[in-house]
Amino acid sequence: MKSLVILLFLISFLLNLHKINCLLKLSLESSNENVKWTLENRNKSINIPGSVPGGVYTDLQNAGIIGDILSGYNDVLTRWVAYDTWTYTSKFNVSANNLNSAVAKLVLEGVDTVAYIELNGIPIGLTKNMFVRYVFDVKTYLKEGENKLTFNFESPIDYAKNRSRQHFAAPECVPDVYNGECHVNQIRKMQASFSWDWGPAFPSVGIWRNVRLEFFNGAVIRSITTHTEKKDTIWFLTVKVYLDTSNNIRNISGYLSVYLSVEGHSTIKIGKNVDTQTNSDGTFDVELEMNISENMIREWWPNGYGSQYLYNLLVFFTTHGDRSDREISHKHVKIGFRTIEIVEQKASLILGNDTLAGQGLTFYFKVNGHPLFMKGSNWIPSNVLPEINENDKIRIDNLLTAARDTHMAMLRVWGGGVYESDYFYRRCDELGILIWQDFMFACAMYPVDPEFLDNVRAEIQHNVLRLQHHPSIAVWAGNNENEVALRGNWYSTQAQFDKYKAEYIRLYVDNIKPIVESIDPTRRYLISSPSNGRKSEEDGYIAKNPYDPHFGDTHYYNYLADNWNLNIYPQTRFASEYGFQSLPSLKTMKTATNKTSDYRIDSDYFKHRQHSPNGYSFIESQINRHLKLNKDDPKYFEKFVYYSQISQAMSIKAETEFYRQSQADWYTMGALYWQLNDVWQAPSWSGIEYGGKWKMLHYFAKSFFAPVLVSPRLTLTENVDVYLINDRIVAIINANITVEMFKWNSFTPIKSQSYLANAKPLSSEKQFTIDLWDADKKDEIFLRFALQADGVISSPQNYIFPVPLKNAKGLRTPNIKLDVSETTAVCGNGTSFTVNLNVDTIVPFLWLEANSIDGHFHDNGFIITEPKTKVHFCTKEKINAQQLKRGITYKYYEN
Repeated sequence: MKSLVILLFLISFLLNLHKINCLLKLSLESSNENVKWTLENRNKSINIPGSVPGGVYTDLQNAGIIGDILSGYNDVLTRWVAYDTWTYTSKFNVSANNLNSAVAKLVLEGVDTVAYIELNGIPIGLTKNMFVRYVFDVKTYLKEGENKLTFNFESPIDYAKNRSRQHFAAPECVPDVYNGECHVNQIRKMQASFSWDWGPAFPSVGIWRNVRLEFFNGAVIRSITTHTEKKDTIWFLTVKVYLDTSNNIRNISGYLSVYLSVEGHSTIKIGKNVDTQTNSDGTFDVELEMNISENMIREWWPNGYGSQYLYNLLVFFTTHGDRSDREISHKHVKIGFRTIEIVEQKASLILGNDTLAGQGLTFYFKVNGHPLFMKGSNWIPSNVLPEINENDKIRIDNLLTAARDTHMAMLRVWGGGVYESDYFYRRCDELGILIWQDFMFACAMYPVDPEFLDNVRAEIQHNVLRLQHHPSIAVWAGNNENEVALRGNWYSTQAQFDKYKAEYIRLYVDNIKPIVESIDPTRRYLISSPSNGRKSEEDGYIAKNPYDPHFGDTHYYNYLADNWNLNIYPQTRFASEYGFQSLPSLKTMKTATNKTSDYRIDSDYFKHRQHSPNGYSFIESQINRHLKLNKDDPKYFEKFVYYSQISQAMSIKAETEFYRQSQADWYTMGALYWQLNDVWQAPSWSGIEYGGKWKMLHYFAKSFFAPVLVSPRLTLTENVDVYLINDRIVAIINANITVEMFKWNSFTPIKSQSYLANAKPLSSEKQFTIDLWDADKKDEIFLRFALQADGVISSPQNYIFPVPLKNAKGLRTPNIKLDVSETTAVCGNGTSFTVNLNVDTIVPFLWLEANSIDGHFHDNGFIITEPKTKVHFCTKEKINAQQLKRGITYKYYEN
């Protein structure tokens, strides 16, 4: 922080001492009280205040014209909005002093999506990509005094349909159960805004990111890229600065200086005189290099492996000329020093054999020289409306800290959403969350006509330039599932396979790949996810089997097998997607409907909310494999919701632990489950509900992603293989794993035994195999596993249930008593309470609810095996212990 203060002081000092002019910015956002926006539809029957940044659905809600878009059936009842055309208009004043500048630019950071723009009644440009920054030279169109800026938006549905008639690419439409719209692959906007299997269709329009006017005489810094490389004890930092001036300025001269804060409150400065010809569009770039001793910085590490040291980097460009004519532009970013690569080498070199596992190539991330198992999830937009997704910092913070707090080191920003906000990536830098960054192409073939390719090239260039400097960016991926979709004939493309393959290569290889590798040559660009990585490329980019477990990453979904059983999962080098559905809690559902008649699985409302074909049947099937649920039970629906979350949590736990165990014998090196978050109150694969409430899955993630974990596997021969997983960079030596056998009706184990355990750093190792002991009474017992090791502060207990719980004998109805006391534990800006639980028997999956109290339990979904248990609760509400006690309810599994 002190270094940043020094650098900011430097800016002020330079400007004041040398009387250097700074580029003038005029915000055209709604926060500027001198700028007013209006929104009008095609026939002018609607004329309301508009918001910028914003969007049409938000503005219509604010004006009371439509209700809560996520309530009831409003996703289809408000679809008329997307079929209409809309106009945003603003009026603002420009001074004579502004107009004295040689250059005036209108800068649009994000427009969703197809808009025809007029300034004072004169057309100045067209936008057709919501992911691109548009910059228009408007010097000749502005006038002193009042000016009028107009955005005429075309219906995204009509635009996509019209393009499809000329440039069709499969598929034509999403499945009917999605309640969505067609031809989304024709328009460069959030693909999920036309609907997905986890979300509703809201084909938005609006100015969803910042908009401003810039007035200057020289040049403005638009982007900064940084490349770090370490050789021996020296870090080599290359800073490339991308600048923009007027199309009419053919030569620019000035001085570029770079200041880097380092350890010891010191600053390193380098500079360079610039005298260069600009490109035809008025852009140019300048590169500088800096050598830094390793003693002057500390490395940036992913969450769980070290600290996240970030250093302020300030860049100035000052034009040459008389002191009164000099002008300065500056930009500030934070950078981290770390090395990262994806290692694809012969697996036999790692596994030491040429058996089935040793065939093929590895696929793992090496960070700062260490091979790290990537634990995490997949990120979809935090809101279905892009302007809210972009600007709701509290929601972003809550989701990212929830990922951090469950030991996640990587999130995959999925290719059907958006390139997230600068704030999102900055928080990932600060929290140590690496980002697998998809480009925004998902589950479709895409056209390759010249207009579309030009559009895509601008998108890729802009976003790689914008995001490249973030240490959290780990890898770029061209698309989500399009390679496997083509090879697997998902969209009936087999008859035209050669055509679609050629188009696939033209888009992702011939056009996108060179742009990415020219801007960011040190990071890996994967053509698709899933893919066989380097092997897919060697095989012509469309592998015969993109799911080959010997290469690359895989996506795996199986709703038919017993997903609590670790033995049903296939091997993979890296699991970048896998998941199971559950329903959100009743508390979350009630924010969308209060109709009692809706709370049935077979109600029209719940059929409407389920976008996955046969989704409820799959959930029910998984529940019935392990849990007893009677359809005649008066609480059937409530239990179905609760049991769906148990089933999801246990299934993801099993699959994740299988992948973590498989580091030992297959060198599986990543587990990113689908999905972290939600966009509405509906069945989905998420671990966190819309609104931020944690499902049981997310609580379980704290355990199954724990840095040190005893992980048992019940084998097909009814033995138990016991693994010790160690994600730390230090070994575990002479530890003890205790295995205890319990009956379901007693806290006292009927058998206990300890085993010596050791684990190398960053490893998974099978420690021993035991039989199930009293296998003839396996319906009466379960096993508990615990670790005691010097230097290991905590390691969660783990369990084996030999038979489905519905067949377990001895489960009794518990007597549960709870008391609450306030504590002094750290709880952000809130108040911390301890909830003391007392029970008289084993309680499986005890689930606590605080109901109307807005807060968060630190743990939940317990397997209670002791008479007394404590759990912390944190809330920002001003309540006392008795209020919390009255507000807590609970549920548990019962046969």
